[in-house]
Amino acid sequence: MGHSDLDACLDWFAEPIMTVDIDDADDVVVGSLDFTVIRLSTEDPIALCLDQFDGDHEMLAGLFDGNQLAEQVEEQYETLPVVTEAVLIPNITFVTEPLRGHDLGLWLVSETIHRMLPTGIVLMWPYPVLSPGSDPDADPDVDPVHIAALDSAIGRLSDHFGRCGLTPVESAPWALGMSTTFEALAVARSHLGAAGRTTVSLALDQLRAASPPPAPDE
Repeated sequence: MGHSDLDACLDWFAEPIMTVDIDDADDVVVGSLDFTVIRLSTEDPIALCLDQFDGDHEMLAGLFDGNQLAEQVEEQYETLPVVTEAVLIPNITFVTEPLRGHDLGLWLVSETIHRMLPTGIVLMWPYPVLSPGSDPDADPDVDPVHIAALDSAIGRLSDHFGRCGLTPVESAPWALGMSTTFEALAVARSHLGAAGRTTVSLALDQLRAASPPPAPDE
C-alpha cells in the first residue's frame, strides 16, 4: 500500500507470485499492478487526489464533479440507484517477459478489481508506458507519425482491457469504465479464469534474467 496526503485515496500495489519447484528456493514475483482506490463523498476534491500520483491519473479528472462521479458517468454505468462509495483506477500493469502471452496481466487486473472493489466504479486511461530510449520531453503534437502510432496503441490497449469488462466512457471515449455492481466483471473473470490456472514451465534462470516488476513508489 502506498502513501497519500489525503484520506480519500490510497495507492496500492499487487503482485502475482510464481511457485518455484526447487527445495529451499524462494517464490518469484512475476508481475505487478499499480492501482489507486478513491473514496467518494469525502471532503477531498477528486482532482486533488488524482494530482498526487505519478502516471496519468489526472487525465480522468473530468469524469468527476467535486468529490463525486460526474453525472454522465453515473448515468452510463447505471449507478444512480446504487450508492457508489469508491472508484478503482488501474495505473500500470506489468508481466515479466517469459510469461507474456498468457493473459496474466488481464487476469491480475480482473482479480484485483474483484477483491478490492466489490461494489464501485473502475475508471482507466489506457495510455502506453514510454518505451526504453523514448524521449519523455518530445512534443507528440508536432509529429504526425507519433500521433498515429499513439492512437493505434491506445486503441489496441482499449480493446485489450475490454476483455476485463471495461467499455469506453461515452463522455470521454479515450477513457474506459465499468461498474462492478453488474455482470461485466463476473463474465470477464469467467473467461480469464484459465489464465490463473495456467501451468507454465520455465527455468529459474529465465525468470531471474528477465526484467523485474517496477518497484512501488516509496
